Amino acid sequence: MSRVLYICLLLLSLSALSQERKPFLGKVVSGEMVVEDIFIINKATGAETKTNNNGIFTLPVKVGDQLVVYGTKTDVREFTINNLSFKEQPYVVSVEIKGYDLEEVVVEGSTVTSESLGLVPKDQKQYTPAERKLYTATEGTDAIFNAISGRTKMLKKAAETEKKEGVIQTLNGMYTDTEITEQLNIPAEYVRAFIFYVAEDKSIANALKGDNETLVRLLMIDLAKKYLTALKDGK
Repeated sequence: MSRVLYICLLLLSLSALSQERKPFLGKVVSGEMVVEDIFIINKATGAETKTNNNGIFTLPVKVGDQLVVYGTKTDVREFTINNLSFKEQPYVVSVEIKGYDLEEVVVEGSTVTSESLGLVPKDQKQYTPAERKLYTATEGTDAIFNAISGRTKMLKKAAETEKKEGVIQTLNGMYTDTEITEQLNIPAEYVRAFIFYVAEDKSIANALKGDNETLVRLLMIDLAKKYLTALKDGK
């Protein structure tokens, strides 16, 4: 074997090894608190895990993989693995705890809302917390500053994330994990990752918005086939 050929084969071997996924140690926090029992999903492979009671998780990754941190009580956080990600052990991921607005109060069988109290006109559009922040940022004297500073872009992303979380919650109400495994053939260990994958599909969001459950279930079948193909190709 010539020296040049040997060097080429060696470089190819090193390149292949560098692309192999290896355990990635991370820690999820919110401020000074650790966040336990929160999902970490590798969008490239569909693999997922949960943080332990110390906020620690381990997941096979490689440079370029995009990870999603998702929990029912936290905002969704996405980040991409790069070479520097492996230098910090554990890699600390900061998330925001969701703030909950009081939408309505039931008093002795009657519902008290901002509309019924006359604080908001009945025909006025009702905003979610993220939409309300975005609306405020794009109106008034601060609009130009917010656009230049990137705050508007950040809030638009937050509003989109909130909508995605709404889709996830609705789908969780329509399907149990067992039904997704048995009816759609999604492996049990990938159910949470599949739900997040589906939540990014605009056709699903539109079908849910139109209360078309039949269309949602048909779309879920098609998306399950696509997801399983992507999962197979990613391994």
